[in-house]
Amino acid sequence: MATIIVFGTEPDQAEAGMGGAILKLTESAHQVTIIDLTNGEFSKNHQTDYRKREAIKASRILGIDERITLDYLYPELKNNIEIREEITEIYENTNPDIIFIPYPVKFNPESKIASEICNSSLSYLYQQNAMYIKEKIFYYFATPFNYFEKPDFIVDISKEIEMKVEALKCYESRFGKNLQDSPLFENTLNLSRYYGMLIGTKFGESFICKDPLEIRNIDSII
Repeated sequence: MATIIVFGTEPDQAEAGMGGAILKLTESAHQVTIIDLTNGEFSKNHQTDYRKREAIKASRILGIDERITLDYLYPELKNNIEIREEITEIYENTNPDIIFIPYPVKFNPESKIASEICNSSLSYLYQQNAMYIKEKIFYYFATPFNYFEKPDFIVDISKEIEMKVEALKCYESRFGKNLQDSPLFENTLNLSRYYGMLIGTKFGESFICKDPLEIRNIDSII
């Protein structure tokens, strides 16, 4: 059983970007923890725990045992010492085997900052403990904008797409009560359709490897 951390800039990003893959992992008895770097709120005047409650409901659908939503507002997301120390502590307490991070899209500054925070926190941890084992790091495509990056691999989520949609339904504050009327939801679903099409399936989720993958059994690529 592997210990896995999935980072998102706010609640719903992990579900939108790799909810199907998370379901595959939890159904295979892997331990998955989602870390939301912000609570998704934009102003302290309107700050509630509504997004957190939505995240808890979505986590149950995905089979997530633990989810940590940091109390930063969305505009407060910065790569500073305070948040790096929090993330480093999470790394130390969790000791993950695999880490998933939102892919840093150049015209989405939040995804770039999220990537910088996760990677710089790991670098700090390595400096403090030379014996710390380096994890496998993968990037997932979390932002359904008009961009293209060639993925290193695509996961077929055709069997998991219904449960992924059920998880996204939990986020009424993001997608509204009627998903069919939400352009953001349609863009998210169309991205899954597109990557599924590339591998000859109905739905897929795409990933990029930070480092080369080791293949021990050549039959695994056949």
